[in-house]
Amino acid sequence: MTQPPIRIAVRVPDTTALPPWIGRLLNAIEETDGLYCCAVIPAPAALATSLPIAVRAWLKAEALLVARSTPVQRTVKVNGRECLWTCRSDVILDLTGSCGRDISPRLAGHGIWFVDCVSEEPGLAGLRSLLRREAVNPLSLHRLSSDGEVRTIAVGAVNPKYLATRNELFLKEKSVALILRELRRLARTGSVAEEVDRPFAPFVAPGLWQFAGYAARSSGESLRRVGEKLLARIGLRPGMFQINTVTGSFPDFDPAGARPNAPAQNVYHADPFLWQRDGCDYCFFESYDYRTAKGHISVGRIVDGRLSDIRTAVRTDYHLSFPFLFEHGGELFMMPEACAKKRIEVWRCTGFPDRWELHSTAMDGVTAADSSLAEIDGRWWLFTNISSDPFGDTNSELHLFQVDGPDLRTIVPHPLNPVQFDARYARNAGRVIRHGDALLRPAQENSHGTYGYGLNLMRIETLSMDAYREGLLRRIEPNFMPGLIGCHHLDVRGDLIVFDTRHRVGGRGWRSPRRPATA
Repeated sequence: MTQPPIRIAVRVPDTTALPPWIGRLLNAIEETDGLYCCAVIPAPAALATSLPIAVRAWLKAEALLVARSTPVQRTVKVNGRECLWTCRSDVILDLTGSCGRDISPRLAGHGIWFVDCVSEEPGLAGLRSLLRREAVNPLSLHRLSSDGEVRTIAVGAVNPKYLATRNELFLKEKSVALILRELRRLARTGSVAEEVDRPFAPFVAPGLWQFAGYAARSSGESLRRVGEKLLARIGLRPGMFQINTVTGSFPDFDPAGARPNAPAQNVYHADPFLWQRDGCDYCFFESYDYRTAKGHISVGRIVDGRLSDIRTAVRTDYHLSFPFLFEHGGELFMMPEACAKKRIEVWRCTGFPDRWELHSTAMDGVTAADSSLAEIDGRWWLFTNISSDPFGDTNSELHLFQVDGPDLRTIVPHPLNPVQFDARYARNAGRVIRHGDALLRPAQENSHGTYGYGLNLMRIETLSMDAYREGLLRRIEPNFMPGLIGCHHLDVRGDLIVFDTRHRVGGRGWRSPRRPATA
């Protein structure tokens, strides 16, 4: 027997001028099987907060300059004829920032849901984690149940933006995926997710001295970013990635003992993948040109820890990176990131190591980053990082699909995507590695406001179309070499390990086009 859809009443600040992120959520609910929005209802006027006038003026100026919402692409259907007391909803979703205040949770079978990134005073939710100087922005979905208790039913984390109003807008856009996942879970299982140990913390308005510290830090960060652009123009390669090699026991190797391979030209090298052929070790990687702001796939041999004989493997008129390699049916394939093309691509090797042809494409129109395939117990799984928001963020959500293999003709999404919702653990940092009986997934740690801050090895504990769980096995932070600001990708073959590191400044590496340099 078909189950009736989950009826959702959505409470918004104003039905005549919906914020775009709420519009995107309403449209997604309408498109999702098993969900039905029975009413969109305006809330009473918000209560005044105790924010100082100077703080409110600063945040309003920020919002006008850096936190403009991307419009909704199609018309949002708004049904405001019913009220909370007559719509017979299963869930009341309160998006006003009042956290369910003045609504009886008995009006909905599964209570009142709200996220902690919406405050009645614009900018306050985005300011909270910045004042605490937290490594990541926590994001929580809470439920006010019929007993009057607030319980946390789902959590996530995103890498913070350094300006409060942009940070808040980012959190709101990311909350759409978190809310949808839990509504889909409810429709699928008939029950709310188990309670998570992260209590709800009410908003507290900052004092002037607290806010002055934030204002000084955000101004300094703005100046630093301008300085980085100037450094890039003169060839000093700010944020440069380089490839490092080391031999040792995986996963307990010592990154401090690695041999660095700094690129000589005005480029950086990142996302290394190893392959062995005819007794030689090859490394495929992204080569990013600072002048064109575009990457292509290069390949070189590793001899005595040094990367040599570098040549182009795959170059297109759009950016490529993350050249994930795999073998199937006696043939070698590559799945490079083609985010700029908004699709997933698989290339087939026609002449090792530098002749490749496009074999198949999938997910046209989807922004998917750092994708990899893994054949596990006879099933093919696609691990990828998808952007579901106007910010184009691919760092916070890990999406899982069951596929038919490298042809990608059949792609079945995991019903609880995103299966990982945390910028410290979501984005792929290499292939899934089988180590003994364990399956290890390298993951980027995107935190501290930095892309590629650290590297985490996640042990996959449960993998099925009903559940996905993984736990942290090892964390590698950028503290093992002077000048590091990041470490974000790893691969291993036998006792050879390659990983990339990110450096605050790479050095003056520009060479004249008339005198090409060899790395």
